[in-house]
Amino acid sequence: MNVKIKLSILIILLCNVVVFAQKKYTLTGKVTAASDKMPIPGANLIIKDSKTGTITDFDGGFSISVSSGDKLQFSYLGYETKTIAITNQSTLNIALSEAGNQLEQVVVIGYGTQKRANVTGSISKVTNTDLDQIPVSRVDDALIGQVAGVNIQQTNPGAGEAPTIKVRGQGSISFSSNPLIVVDGIVLGNDADFLSSLDMNDVESVEILKDASSSSIYGSRGANGVVMVTTKKGKEGKTKFSYNTYTGYKFIPRTNILSTPEKWSSFVRENNGGELTDQMKYIEKLGTYTNWEKEIMDGGVITDHNLSVSGGSESTKFRTSIGYNSDEGVLLNDNFKKINLRLNLDSKVDKLEFGVMINPSFTKQRRFPINLVDAIRQNPWLPVYLDENSIQYVNRLRENGRWANAKVGDYAMERMFDNYDLENGVPVASGGTSISATSNQNAFAKVNEINELKYQTKFYGNTYFKVNFTDNFNFKQTLGGDYRFIKSEEYRGVQATRNGAADSASFYSSTEQNHMVTESLFSYSNDFGKHNLSAIAGFTAEFWSTTLVGISAAGYSNDYIQTIPAANLTGGSTSKYKERLISYLSRVNYSYDDRYLVSASFRTDGSSKFGPDKKFGFFPAASLGWRVSNEEFLADSRFVRDLKLRVSYGVTRSNSGIGEYDYIGLVQPVGTALDGLSNGFNTTNISNPNLGWEQLVEFNPGIDASLFDGAFGFSFDYYTRTSNDLLIDLPVAAVTGFETALVNRGEVKNEGFELELRSKNIRTNDFSWTSSALFTRNKNTLVDFAGSSGLISIIDDKRPAEWISLEGNPISSFYGYVVSSQIDTQYIKNSFYPINAQAQDVYVKDLNGDGIIDTDDRTVLGTPYPDLVWSFSNNFKYKNVDFSFMFQGSYGAEVRNINSQYINNEFASNQDSTSDLPNADFTTQRIFTSDDVQDASYVALRNVNLGYTFSKEMLKKFGIGKMRLYVAGQNLLYFMSKDYTGYNPEGITDGSSNPLTYGYQKGAAPIYKTVSFGLNVEF
Repeated sequence: MNVKIKLSILIILLCNVVVFAQKKYTLTGKVTAASDKMPIPGANLIIKDSKTGTITDFDGGFSISVSSGDKLQFSYLGYETKTIAITNQSTLNIALSEAGNQLEQVVVIGYGTQKRANVTGSISKVTNTDLDQIPVSRVDDALIGQVAGVNIQQTNPGAGEAPTIKVRGQGSISFSSNPLIVVDGIVLGNDADFLSSLDMNDVESVEILKDASSSSIYGSRGANGVVMVTTKKGKEGKTKFSYNTYTGYKFIPRTNILSTPEKWSSFVRENNGGELTDQMKYIEKLGTYTNWEKEIMDGGVITDHNLSVSGGSESTKFRTSIGYNSDEGVLLNDNFKKINLRLNLDSKVDKLEFGVMINPSFTKQRRFPINLVDAIRQNPWLPVYLDENSIQYVNRLRENGRWANAKVGDYAMERMFDNYDLENGVPVASGGTSISATSNQNAFAKVNEINELKYQTKFYGNTYFKVNFTDNFNFKQTLGGDYRFIKSEEYRGVQATRNGAADSASFYSSTEQNHMVTESLFSYSNDFGKHNLSAIAGFTAEFWSTTLVGISAAGYSNDYIQTIPAANLTGGSTSKYKERLISYLSRVNYSYDDRYLVSASFRTDGSSKFGPDKKFGFFPAASLGWRVSNEEFLADSRFVRDLKLRVSYGVTRSNSGIGEYDYIGLVQPVGTALDGLSNGFNTTNISNPNLGWEQLVEFNPGIDASLFDGAFGFSFDYYTRTSNDLLIDLPVAAVTGFETALVNRGEVKNEGFELELRSKNIRTNDFSWTSSALFTRNKNTLVDFAGSSGLISIIDDKRPAEWISLEGNPISSFYGYVVSSQIDTQYIKNSFYPINAQAQDVYVKDLNGDGIIDTDDRTVLGTPYPDLVWSFSNNFKYKNVDFSFMFQGSYGAEVRNINSQYINNEFASNQDSTSDLPNADFTTQRIFTSDDVQDASYVALRNVNLGYTFSKEMLKKFGIGKMRLYVAGQNLLYFMSKDYTGYNPEGITDGSSNPLTYGYQKGAAPIYKTVSFGLNVEF
């Protein structure tokens, strides 16, 4: 055969082989989770070195056109990426293993996302795997113990009440240091109440931006950290219905903190020569007993329902849900109800993308209207209502016959039973035996006859339009915001107080706030060989408008009409505020060969709260990272799977807490006696056009590692954050007509460390066990108080316990005398009454040794800030059964616990010392001493969950995709310090908003326990 012919035939054959090898065909298969063999909907498939790809459907199935020789890459958030070579197989089933370390996750950062492996700032992520099964009505309550460096404290765990959130400590002397709340990119604000409008079932993940490098992209809004909530989105595939529900019972275990008549009779006999006092004889004769813990802390039911629908096509995806939560709380009449709606919609056509998110919510809250101490101070012999027995002891002669018409069913009051003639067995007008310890109405009546309601209608949402000019460059325009209407109503009934109708009153107030934000953002991202570069630049503008209305009335003679008639008006006012903020921002992230990482951001904010020369603040930040594990000398290491060193530095500024117009001189109307003038005007503050931004400077080195082939991992951060140019009120000369003026002075420092440990202890086909532990240590120091070091602060003029602000110490420290010993009962006027009483005075130490007790003997008694906050979690799974629990605790914090003053009747006049008390000059009131500064450390079994997931084969018969039943508990174990007297060592009440008097506890709602049963179903 001719050589040319042979060569031609060979070339044709070779071409046919190449054509055959490159022939496209359809590959089908399924992607499942290696741990439980469940399908993974929404997993990504892409042919490497191409733009061809798809995602799995609801059942984890996929279909894609491939050629032999292609490399098909499978990936899904939280799972290890797997790459498979295509060798003409027609079907391919892939099982993805959970990511061996958190560095493989994608995290949400300000105005974008980033692979955790390349994050150089301090960001913690919590993925909602089972947070929605914790029986709480708020998202922030479910986050307790989940993030290092974030202290979430149940300062007032009433139904629907917000906890206190601090990210790396208190940075301001005068104002709160609440973190910024961002939901799906919408910058909402620093009010934790925004989180009450969310349903945990709708939450995909929560990221906390903790260091200045991460949070400075949000400028002044992110000065105290950022809580970023990402909600669940729709995925391509068949429409999926999900229903999640649980019902639980909340209760307070009986603590026996309060005494009983029986116990006190025994005490009197043991300490009074076997004899009862007349008062105890009278109480035994009366024969009544009320467990006020049981009456006031009556427990309640919490119920949650959430129904969601999600799905979509390649071009349009959606998810919508409706949720309902009812929380009866654990205090009498305390309850919270919420209805939550949500819609997420995203659509893409060619180079254009469009999306909308809306989230309206409606809440109704009935608040516990009095302080808990009003209940716990009540004597246990007092009945709630008069009955056939107790009414015969009512003194109808007292107080000009005040109770002459008392009848069975009326509320009982302690004063009703005073002046009783034991010998003749009748009440008398004067003399006799008296047993009351208070003239107040009984606690049950106070709660039942006061109706304090709070209604909130909240709506937040956004819409965006995005143009993808190229695969690497796009522009996104967002318009969003939130609307809040808060209405508060309170009616104080004619039987709510001891003064009856004279104290009846009605109050109404409303707050309407509109917040609009617009963002214009350019984004660029590209790879150049070993170089990766991403950048953003943009402009944002925000506007707030707030209207406050208040009105009050009094003089009700009955409870039939509880609205506010014109005839009963006692006051009314309205206020309006506006605020504007404009910002310019940019950020550049660069990495070389996935080893060397650099990030830099710049933002400028202009705030209407400041004068013309001080409006703008500049917020630069930078961070570096080195992925040591990607170096050649660790390439083959099985001991070190991932290792990253990072360091960040940033400057943020804050205008949080100051008023909208504090930099200018304000006036308010006042009455005047001048003819022809009904009102005059007084200035209310000293103008200060130089008022400027608080500045926070933070330095944060850290390390992230995954060791032993991913079996063990940890993250460690050390930080130091200095807050200076603080906005504080300083004393000024009286000649100005004012006591204080707002200025930029002072400095506060927070420094500490955060440690996160994670381990995969056991992992087999049937059984797995993982653990994690978090530790947070923060030290707060007042560095400079602008000449006011040693400032003494108080809260309650009647019981003026003291705080001191000393440079070199925390912002606030408890101040007073150190107890040396108790007063002997023989020197107390009436040591056996009231029940559970103790002397209101104690002996204190002469610290300076000058032989007298005076103010020079006071000292720092403790601080309200913990030395260490920690948590320890374990997750077990055996076949279809799963079990998890988390212990969480706090060590080293103290509280000024005024509860003990009421529990032990420490201020009762009967407990005054006698005139012959030895060394009386060495005593002082207990409230000024170390006796009421108590250890607030605790250890709690925060969450425990036991669940069973039914097999897919069984559920197929009923058309159900997935179903899980579980039982959960919260705070089932809660250990308090022996030094603590009360119901909630985390409780912070009056004065909690003022950092100078932080740590005051007076009647905070108790820590409760919850047992709940839940169901998760997918169709």
